[in-house]
Amino acid sequence: MATIADPTRGEDASTVFGTIMVGRFEGFPSLVRTVGRMAMPDVSRRVHDTLDYYIQQYRGVVVQAKGDGVVALFTAGDGDDNHAVRALGAAVAIRRAFAGEFMTVRTSVHSGYVTVPDTLGIVRSLGEATEDNHISASDRTVELAQGQFEFRSVGRHQVDGVGEVDMFELLAVAKNHAGKLNSYLYHGLEPHDGDTDTMGRNFPVLRDIIQGVRQ
Repeated sequence: MATIADPTRGEDASTVFGTIMVGRFEGFPSLVRTVGRMAMPDVSRRVHDTLDYYIQQYRGVVVQAKGDGVVALFTAGDGDDNHAVRALGAAVAIRRAFAGEFMTVRTSVHSGYVTVPDTLGIVRSLGEATEDNHISASDRTVELAQGQFEFRSVGRHQVDGVGEVDMFELLAVAKNHAGKLNSYLYHGLEPHDGDTDTMGRNFPVLRDIIQGVRQ
């Protein structure tokens, strides 16, 4: 069975228990119409540079990247075993940065021993069932992140070659965990006045990128 290698660790990935995050973007055709074909390569480069930044801040590694999506791996290390929490934190940051007027984001997260096709197949299949601008997670990821995020069950999802997987939607960041997310990402992810930090507030990075290309 093939494996996804984590370049930050000098070991076979089949022995690594970690979390994979897949982000899928919709809206590139409208972006082309907005900025023009000549500017689109620059926009795409800046989008992926920003994705790399968020993933690296949450101590993840980009293992696949293409025009409309990204696959990132999060593993334990440096005294921090919360790879599921960090993957979900990166998903929150990416959703806030890019979901909006020009683009929608579907992000899925799954934890387990990192192998292809099983692990990647599960998380991609969850992503296909995820609504636009939402974040989904498998039951294994939810188990690892309980108390730090809020979820709701959306039922069981059939994954080809694997079987049924319990699927959850990420609703909010627990207020007592928002400060921990801040320690990974170096700009504010401050909670609102309540028990949790909802997913509704965005930081419109994409708008800034488009304005920068137009200048």
